[in-house]
Amino acid sequence: MAAAARRHRSRRGPIAWGGKYRGQCQKWYALRFTGKDSEIDIAHPAGGHDPEFVQWRWERLPNVVDLIVPFKRPVYEQVVKKFKKFARDAS
Repeated sequence: MAAAARRHRSRRGPIAWGGKYRGQCQKWYALRFTGKDSEIDIAHPAGGHDPEFVQWRWERLPNVVDLIVPFKRPVYEQVVKKFKKFARDAS
């Protein structure tokens, strides 16, 4: 059993934080918000959760990559490329 676990682990890559965390798996969705900006309340999230952000704004899709921390940019470049067809005024 231990040998099988080592083989499986070696396929996943190195173990960080004692094997407890492996990073994030993300799924991206293209949605169109049809409400009013006043309906967005990041200060009081549903379900009694603590706010994750202190401010928000709409941004044109081509500008998004430049707003992201450098190590995440390659992923956002792929997202922008795939989602461009859904965005209004994304040229």
